[in-house]
Amino acid sequence: MRDVVVGVDGSAQSQEALDWALVEAGSRGVPLTAVLAWEPSWQEGSRLAEPADFSHLADLKQEQVLTFLDEARHRTGVEVVTHAEQVQGSPTTALLARAERAEMLVVGSRGLGRLGRLVLGSVSSAVVQGATRVPVTVVRPAPSDAPAGDAARVVVGVDGSATSVHALRHGLEVARRTGAVLDAVYCWQILTLAPLPDSWGWTPPVDDYEKFAGEQLDRALEAAEADLPEGRIRRSVVHAHPAKGLIEAAEGAERLVVGNRGTGGFDRLLLGSVSRQAVEYASCPVTVVRRPAD
Repeated sequence: MRDVVVGVDGSAQSQEALDWALVEAGSRGVPLTAVLAWEPSWQEGSRLAEPADFSHLADLKQEQVLTFLDEARHRTGVEVVTHAEQVQGSPTTALLARAERAEMLVVGSRGLGRLGRLVLGSVSSAVVQGATRVPVTVVRPAPSDAPAGDAARVVVGVDGSATSVHALRHGLEVARRTGAVLDAVYCWQILTLAPLPDSWGWTPPVDDYEKFAGEQLDRALEAAEADLPEGRIRRSVVHAHPAKGLIEAAEGAERLVVGNRGTGGFDRLLLGSVSRQAVEYASCPVTVVRRPAD
């Protein structure tokens, strides 16, 4: 059975990610696998020790992961089948390899950076950019001054691309499973839309662009086969920079779902500017999805 994989290291950020992943696995009805990747240091062993002498640390790391899982079950009250794994090696490499057949990979964010802004840690950033198939969710603690929004709300960024349609399908699955409201948000600026039909040589009124953006959103919802009951789907057409509009729309939401750029070739390993900024600055968990063909 496919599982939800979460990276743990004992930090406050990984505790938040573990709690979120445990609830997600319970909702999906799948096991949760907590992975602790570690690299031996001389501080953990004797300066004269051979690499093999670090093997005794593996048992200690395994016990740590089991303790993390017990503590998370106590905090959340969620009981699901869990697995604890420790891997000696690079955290990024270990998590991406272990999540190859998972339903989702979950990591925590680094929290506050030097300048007081929300930034990703190096592992989280590398995992989000390096995952080529599995959806990756970055979890961060909600800021203390976050508005009290509707927690049962899933926001999905839509731009009319095939990748955003896949993000919509992902958001719809979450909404069906959890009973949440799906908020499909299409942010637009004139520069982000193709010229309107028959508009060469002149600039149509802004209202025409807004209507065109709404039609794009409707087509994406139709392509995603949105079938939630009336009142469980909200359409939002926002005249704003896409990243700014999505981050504001996601305040108080349960999660934000965005697609990666998905342009193929080398660029398939890189996030587009909108998804990158959403992961960096949104106040709620952010899930980045790729099309199955990516």
